[in-house]
Amino acid sequence: MNPPEGILGENLQSNCDGVKVLLVDERSLIGATTLGWMEFMCRYGMPNGENFEKSLGEGDFCSCFFGDDVHLPPVLDSPVFNSTSKIPASLHGVLVWNEFNCAVNLQNIVRQGNNEQQLKNVLLALREYKTTSEHAHWLQMFQWHNLKQSHGESLLKRMSANGLFVFPTHQEVWTHNKSQFPIARVNAVSSGFHSKSSESDRAGGLQQTLYLCKSAKVMLSVNLCVPFGLFNGAIGNIVDIIYLNDKRPDDSLPDAVMVEFHSYTGPAFIEQNPKLVPIVPVERKLDCSCNCCRRKQIPLRLGWASTIHRCQGMTIGKGEPNSYIVINPGTRAFESRTPGALFVALSRAKSAGNDKLDPDFAWHPSVLVNEDRLCHVVTTPTVKARNNEIERISRLCIQTKNKYASLENDQGLLHFIEQSLNFTPEE
Repeated sequence: MNPPEGILGENLQSNCDGVKVLLVDERSLIGATTLGWMEFMCRYGMPNGENFEKSLGEGDFCSCFFGDDVHLPPVLDSPVFNSTSKIPASLHGVLVWNEFNCAVNLQNIVRQGNNEQQLKNVLLALREYKTTSEHAHWLQMFQWHNLKQSHGESLLKRMSANGLFVFPTHQEVWTHNKSQFPIARVNAVSSGFHSKSSESDRAGGLQQTLYLCKSAKVMLSVNLCVPFGLFNGAIGNIVDIIYLNDKRPDDSLPDAVMVEFHSYTGPAFIEQNPKLVPIVPVERKLDCSCNCCRRKQIPLRLGWASTIHRCQGMTIGKGEPNSYIVINPGTRAFESRTPGALFVALSRAKSAGNDKLDPDFAWHPSVLVNEDRLCHVVTTPTVKARNNEIERISRLCIQTKNKYASLENDQGLLHFIEQSLNFTPEE
């Protein structure tokens, strides 16, 4: 692990300038190698002039990780609690993880309300692989054909029009997305040796090839203006695609794509439609070995379907960008390779509905979700290690609570929390 030098080091320090606290969400996806590099680069990212060899000392930086250990594991990395890798970054990441000495267990379920006790019970069983036959039979009520009988064809049409379809693989996502509308192909403007071959996660979320059309459901792939609701994953619908000065779709990027975002709360670009936002091309430097490649693209991706991994962190239901989630949970083998997949997908929904209200979720019409799949128990070494880690963190939570018991009645802290909850960003 070599310290960053030259332009790379300067850019790193510029990005970290003024940072006092590092908040990391969805920590189940942070593997040992990733954590090792995160800590290492943070140490050298704090401005020390041109002396990149000088790293931060202990105590200069506060890190707080959030998340649920039973969510999806890291991709192409080992969990910090079950890493067998001998590469320096992984070994360093394990050491860093074991240095965390405080933990807090948040026990209140917020996404599902008090009137969703049956759904809560099923989810609590799923997260520990303790699903019973009774749970499975209840879940089978949400098969596509069963919902047609109980709620009518109109519900299925609403789900198809306003729902997010989630799949285990990228290929299934692409197959569903391309089946929706005739779509125009938009190629990025790229420069550098690695620019055309790099995946979007190495290009700041920008895809090399993007498919768009009017009325397409899309997601933002970058953070444009988070306080106004233009965040990575924000969902909207394309109203128009604009090319100026006789430009053609086959040889240039659109000058703007007009997207209606229900989450947008900023100043109106068009008074008649305050939710309509022009999305223009953005340019990002690629994360590559030469550090000089760039990609310019419209920061959108198709939003009719998503992988289960990408939907982690979403909330789906009434009042949300997606009103429904239609789930293809994959096979038992997929669950064994990616423990937590079924729980993550189903727990996005806020409500199971009733005779008068629509359920927020359904099983994909192409799959028959039987008891064998729903009650599948994963006993891989990763899951066993995960359970041991959950027990260790639970003990650490008790120690933390005892150590800081006096904070429960600390008026200064309570005032700070109240101010934080009432904070609204300035326009």
